[in-house]
Amino acid sequence: MAVVIKTFETPGGKYVYDREMGSVLSVTDDEFLACKRVEKGEAQDADWQLLEKYKVQGYLKESKLKKIEHNATRYMKHHLNGHMSQMTLQTNQTCNLRCSYCTYGGKYEHQRTHANKTMSIETIKKSVDFFMEHSRGVEEVTMSFYGGEALLEIERIKACVDYIKEAYKGKVVRYTITTNGTVINKEIIDFLEKCDVGMVISLDGPKEIHDINRVFEDGSGSFDKIMDNLQYIKEHHPELFTRVRFLATIAPGTDFSCVNEYFNVADIMGQDSMAYNMINSYGSKENIVYDDLYSITYNFNYTKVLLSALGLYDNNKISKLFHSHLLTVERLYERLTKRPVYEIDHHGGPCLPGVMRPMVAVDGTILPCERVNEESEIMKIGHIDTGFDMDKIDAMLNVGRLTDIECKTCWGFQHCGLCVSACDGGGSLSKKVKLNNCYLQLEDTLNNLKTICLLLENGYDFSKFNMA
Repeated sequence: MAVVIKTFETPGGKYVYDREMGSVLSVTDDEFLACKRVEKGEAQDADWQLLEKYKVQGYLKESKLKKIEHNATRYMKHHLNGHMSQMTLQTNQTCNLRCSYCTYGGKYEHQRTHANKTMSIETIKKSVDFFMEHSRGVEEVTMSFYGGEALLEIERIKACVDYIKEAYKGKVVRYTITTNGTVINKEIIDFLEKCDVGMVISLDGPKEIHDINRVFEDGSGSFDKIMDNLQYIKEHHPELFTRVRFLATIAPGTDFSCVNEYFNVADIMGQDSMAYNMINSYGSKENIVYDDLYSITYNFNYTKVLLSALGLYDNNKISKLFHSHLLTVERLYERLTKRPVYEIDHHGGPCLPGVMRPMVAVDGTILPCERVNEESEIMKIGHIDTGFDMDKIDAMLNVGRLTDIECKTCWGFQHCGLCVSACDGGGSLSKKVKLNNCYLQLEDTLNNLKTICLLLENGYDFSKFNMA
């Protein structure tokens, strides 16, 4: 088995990431060149002599990885039987908006489209019973509601909460809902406040940008309706408003700088209530390409985050959309040296399917989460009437088996973020699809490693970061 390392440079130094040790070495110019030859499998005796001091310390050893297998494999039945922590109910597949980039708009392989389907009260109760039966070992659980537009079925949501409170009085249950924010009324607000429901509302920026993509069925924009509802909640239900979070979707062609500026000056939302994502590219029938303006705006604002971390820029001037960006780097730093490779191991990425955040579709089908393609047979990991399909769950948990050879020699193995959603072939998991998505993961990991080294070069104290 080969030595698996990755060489890289920053303006301040030359480095080697050693996969087996899970750590980064700062090396001299000559050592760097020797390591590059090791990386390519072209090292000579002179190179190994130069690097002997590192080998003595345990670095630059041949990989011990022999088998791809997730360490939770043998315990999955135990986890599934009593440690489910969150469930999402798909109350309906109906939506009053027709967003241009919507996952359910017909632009994705193996994905459903908008449909006039709702979850029956019987299925809701069965789903709750299934959830409670499989979360006996968890003191506090979360029930989430998803659509379509979930609030179109507020009576079903009420029925679900009422049933939980009546049938499972001793269980601590938190509630969250994802909504487009357009169908909120006084009755709904009173219910959400009474039941302490947290909301995630989709808001893409100022009116002129939001209304490009997030439109009603007649083509009219939804911005004004959302803002009227938000203003009402903020004025009349301030406690509920503190539980509102906003999610912006940045579509290709969007003026990201304008979106960023809007959320910085908008006083209706708090400092840490914002997040954004980009269009999901997995399974898209169209090529999703972002322009240079996105890259320029992102890099400019991320640079300000790093300067702020070093005390060279006012933290209060950091964009609301970027406040959490340093967490990714800090968490990677926290994992370094704590995540060596074992003889039997699996790359990062897969959750515990069916345990962490499964979604029950309107017909009772169980999916690993709300982000997978609902028409893919491989994603259907069970049904509330029949239980879990352990073969499918095992395949999801051990998705690294698809790329066994490639994973064993991949320098980014421990920090890979690919799960089944990046490997969806419709009827089965696809090695080809997975490999097509690998390079983006490696690029992200490498950039984060460079950022760690840049921060350390300039005196950043990672010990200030508290994982708790």
